[in-house]
Amino acid sequence: MYKLFVTDADGSLLNSNSEISDKNKEAIKEVISRGVIFTIATGRMFSSILPYAFELNVNAPVISYNGALIKDIYTKKVYYYNPIQPEDAIFAITLLKESGYHINLYIDDVLYVEEITDRVKWYLSFNNVTVNAVGDLEDFVKKTGSVTAKIYALNDMENPMSIRAEVYDEISKRLVISTSGGGHLEINAKGVSKGNALKTLANMYNIKREHVVAVGDNLNDLSMIEYAGLGVAMGNAPDLVKIKADYTTSSNDEDGVAHVIDKFFLNKKTVAV
Repeated sequence: MYKLFVTDADGSLLNSNSEISDKNKEAIKEVISRGVIFTIATGRMFSSILPYAFELNVNAPVISYNGALIKDIYTKKVYYYNPIQPEDAIFAITLLKESGYHINLYIDDVLYVEEITDRVKWYLSFNNVTVNAVGDLEDFVKKTGSVTAKIYALNDMENPMSIRAEVYDEISKRLVISTSGGGHLEINAKGVSKGNALKTLANMYNIKREHVVAVGDNLNDLSMIEYAGLGVAMGNAPDLVKIKADYTTSSNDEDGVAHVIDKFFLNKKTVAV
């Protein structure tokens, strides 16, 4: 019997309009009413995922920043936090800027950028969060000595390119790099992943991994898909994620999360995908 159910947000729980479908809402409400522990694991900021978490009345702390933060939405208690230290952030920012990337930093759950560009406006179009434009980010980090929950990097919005191998290799010596698709890079401190955060959460509730279900759609979800007793790929996930998963559900625009709940928690007849 599955006891803990965790889903990614963008591309999984949320449809292409960044909304939770009525079917997904109803299924999640039902699974929570049956005593299952449910929450969200996202690369988003904690403040960005809060409205969705409240909408669903999650009954466990939320995993945000790709696993760097585990925090209760009601009490605001922090159960885990592993940010990027200033010297590592400066190192990564310098390399990424030289490669043409736009950089987002996340300090105390506030977004920091160098200037408000089209890429920032695009990001804010689906993240209702506070943003501060502070000029040169290396100088800003040096002056403040701030740690950052995550570095998000995006190059060309029209034609996103994969990170150059030599840049990837240099950064990965000190930090963890994953991707949420295309040229979108998610960079965290060593040891941070959704999988490790999910393991921490499961241990908090004394739940064995075989009783855990995790759903995701991209490469930054792989670690939790592989950790879970039942790892589920969305129908819109790339082939690599589907290969690693135990099961593939329907897409995020076809109520894929509700399909998982119906099939594995509520034992309802479902349409095969």
